[in-house]
Amino acid sequence: MTKIIPSFSACLLLFLLSPSLWAQQSIPQLTRIDEGIANILLDGFVDEAVWEDIPVVDGMKVINPDTLADAPYETHVRMFYTERGIYIGAINHQPPGTLVARMTSRDTQLDRDGFVVGIDASGDGLYGYFLRINLGDSMTDGSLLPERTMNLQWDGSWNGRTQALEAGWSVEYFIPWSMMPLPQVEGTRQIGIYLERQVGHLGGEAWSNPALPRTVNQYLSAFEKYELRDIEPRRQLTYYPFASTVTDNIKGETELKIGSEIFWRPTTNTLLSATLNPDFGNVESDDVVVNLTAFETFFPEKRSFFLEGQDIFNTSPRTSGHGGPGGPISLLNTRRIGGQGLFTVPTGVSVIPTDLSRPTDLLGAVKLAGQNGSWRYGALLASEDDSEVRGTLSDGTRVTLEAQGRDFTIGRLLYEDTSAGGRRSIGWMGTNISHPGIDASVNAVDMHFFSADSKWIMDGQLMHSDVDGVTGSGLLGDVSYRPERGVQHGISATYIDDSLDINDLGFLSRNDQMNLDYRYSKNESDIPGLRSRSTSVMITNRWNTAGQPVITGGFIGRGYTSLASNDINFQLQYFPPRIDDRLGRGTGDFRIGERYGANVNVSTDRAKSLAYTARLNLGQDELGPSQIGGSAGVVWRPDDRFSVDLSLNYTDREALLVHKGGGNYTSFESHQWAPRLEMNYFITAKQQLRFSGQWTALKAFEDRFWKVNPNKREFLQPVPNPDTTPDDFVISRLTFQARYRWEIAPLSDLFVVYTRGSNLPSNGFETFADLLERSWNEKIVDTIAVKLRYRFGS
Repeated sequence: MTKIIPSFSACLLLFLLSPSLWAQQSIPQLTRIDEGIANILLDGFVDEAVWEDIPVVDGMKVINPDTLADAPYETHVRMFYTERGIYIGAINHQPPGTLVARMTSRDTQLDRDGFVVGIDASGDGLYGYFLRINLGDSMTDGSLLPERTMNLQWDGSWNGRTQALEAGWSVEYFIPWSMMPLPQVEGTRQIGIYLERQVGHLGGEAWSNPALPRTVNQYLSAFEKYELRDIEPRRQLTYYPFASTVTDNIKGETELKIGSEIFWRPTTNTLLSATLNPDFGNVESDDVVVNLTAFETFFPEKRSFFLEGQDIFNTSPRTSGHGGPGGPISLLNTRRIGGQGLFTVPTGVSVIPTDLSRPTDLLGAVKLAGQNGSWRYGALLASEDDSEVRGTLSDGTRVTLEAQGRDFTIGRLLYEDTSAGGRRSIGWMGTNISHPGIDASVNAVDMHFFSADSKWIMDGQLMHSDVDGVTGSGLLGDVSYRPERGVQHGISATYIDDSLDINDLGFLSRNDQMNLDYRYSKNESDIPGLRSRSTSVMITNRWNTAGQPVITGGFIGRGYTSLASNDINFQLQYFPPRIDDRLGRGTGDFRIGERYGANVNVSTDRAKSLAYTARLNLGQDELGPSQIGGSAGVVWRPDDRFSVDLSLNYTDREALLVHKGGGNYTSFESHQWAPRLEMNYFITAKQQLRFSGQWTALKAFEDRFWKVNPNKREFLQPVPNPDTTPDDFVISRLTFQARYRWEIAPLSDLFVVYTRGSNLPSNGFETFADLLERSWNEKIVDTIAVKLRYRFGS
């Protein structure tokens, strides 16, 4: 005893006096086991002998609603790692008869029984991954940037399985090191792990450890830290050979492609990827959109090569968020790469519109992403092939039009520091397009700050463009302050001059803007008789650089979630007088009077086998008359494998304003229907049959005629009908897709896809039912595609 006490006292004194030793002891070590000893069969049953000696982690708290109460059911999580990756097993206890399993397409967000693992691969809250598997084996995953910026378009090579049990369900994960970049360290490293569970029969209630509700700023940086030793995965080489064939039933042509994508990690923190003879034919179709505004519609990237390792090129929260009407503000919109060719169509030559808008083939692309200490870097090079389309002269003579391909160069450098708590970073990004008709360069510097007390988040970006000798500049600034849990204030400031042009490779809905927007939100989870209540206030104040208001407004909203997980949301809107400086495409600005609006949204519990949604929008068009819109939807899931999702949108406008050229406008009485149907049947969780269709039809009947005063900013002036030819028009667009997908292995798929589409001429004024029938029969797209892609390597 006399020998033990001094030894214990000395150890205790040393522990108290050494902060560094205390910090080391406070970080738990994740259990390491040799891969050969682990011998895990990934089947969802946590029954292998190796699990018995692994310590159990629980301690989950309720985060949705944001009560932070102890979870009512136990969740037993066990984790260990090998030289290949991390294994996680969880047994989710809950009463018999309460399981909610729903099979869905990958990345579908739906209330059901699910389990989430978050990985902070950097160990410092700089980048990570969100991996969710639901009961029934449907998966959702995404890459993470601070703090909650999530890219759900990313798909990883992790795997998981689930099993229903008598008193709950279980899940097993395998997360390979080859999936993620790891900082180059010797000996000991840290990673962050986040565990979350969603319970479907409780209305999608969510629990997590650590407890990180959406009402706090911290997320990625607050993952529970674990210590790992001697993880230095060998050099990893992965390649994805593919073969595809596309048959065009309209042209009677079949195209065959064979190529490969290659991913090489020479070190744990460096990824070099390349694509050879790439096939970027979509097996997903874009939404059908009718856009009569002066602003471009943004479509997200869906091609796997450009999604892998893409987060290094994210320079601002506006990249994934919205920079106002029209979409995000982004220096890199990879949909531009391999977009439609730069054809010049001579006068007197007619070309089928779908031929002009057809994507351009790529000769190849190379991408590099890596890290060295506090520095991260990335580069992307891509080269388009030359394109050809057939045209027709007025006498029927066939001619060939050619367009030379573009070369794209993107570079990125980012410095990040977390040594003093919180996070500070500064970065640079540059883009360039080389083409005989275009010489476009953009450079930007971005800065980011996250305070050590997690209350303040600040992001800024300076931009400069040079397009064929014309230069422009811009500034973005975003500040978020959260004084307490559930309350948030946000300010966004923007200055973009009238010559900044990033749209050759990026995305910007408009230049020539000065903005200062304010947002307030409050979420409460302690309201008697309710699950939660939310309040929002937004003030939009957006001007052009000439000092004219172009978008201004005030919005007040309130939302309620019942104890039965049904939602109802209201919003009141006020729009002060403003100037429209875009619709006329440079023929003159005009004034718009004050307007009012309101909307209400209702939805029922999505975890139920039958769920409903409804929305009503009341507003005013630019000229003042009413605009009424509404939608209704129903989702039916009679069992876990089959679902039908039907929605219908209707918009009625009394004064749809369309510019007819030369400062002349016509206002139309318009009616628009937009139904959408999707049916899914899962043969297994990895084999899916999906039928989806969208149709948008608009009928517009001329009502009044207007003229802008090019010399004075005033309201549009009514004028007589300039001619006897009606301006009435119809838009009817349809897309239909039938798709079979078999996920043979992680990131290895077989697709068989039939796509059909139409875009009717604008002069058909049949009934809506007849327009739908014509849209189905008078197709301009009719293709069958088969694509096989298989992953080999690490």
